[in-house]
Amino acid sequence: MGFHFVKDRYHIQAFATEKLSNATPAFELFLKGFAKKNISQQFVSAGDSWQMGDGVEIRIVGPSQNYMERSSPGGTIGETKEFASLIMLVSYGSFKALLTGDSQAAGLEEAIALLEGEVTIVQAPHHGSASGLTTSIIEQLSPQTAVISVGKNNYGHPTLATLHLLQNVPIRRTDQEGDVEFVSDGY
Repeated sequence: MGFHFVKDRYHIQAFATEKLSNATPAFELFLKGFAKKNISQQFVSAGDSWQMGDGVEIRIVGPSQNYMERSSPGGTIGETKEFASLIMLVSYGSFKALLTGDSQAAGLEEAIALLEGEVTIVQAPHHGSASGLTTSIIEQLSPQTAVISVGKNNYGHPTLATLHLLQNVPIRRTDQEGDVEFVSDGY
């Protein structure tokens, strides 16, 4: 979980997540780190948003409460069924980045159904797994750039299917480039 580095590098005031229990050791260690620093936890779902003082808006576009109930019976999430991952749209002027976490195509399709227009950047869901993107998602989002956050793994991520879906989109990969950073002036 790369958030350990984020937690240690930046001043974080609150941590927002979907309202699902996650009993994996990595996540529990992650939450203990926040508790040590007295960082509050908020539960969010589609429709929640924050306006930052500098013109940046962060909007939760998925999952909806209904989707979480359908995809995560019993209100739990684990290492093999990450169906209800947060999907966030970060906007600044005409710049839009869609951060998809470990979402699956069905959840992403539901989340982006109400989006208007294209996105500048899309983060490929679930490290470029075969179950995160579809042709219709790529066509609807029409991203200028795709980012695949992935490291060495035994899952075959990113998959050839995902790379094929993104063949007409410039791709930035953390396994090849290290950290990927975008800076925008809103245009």
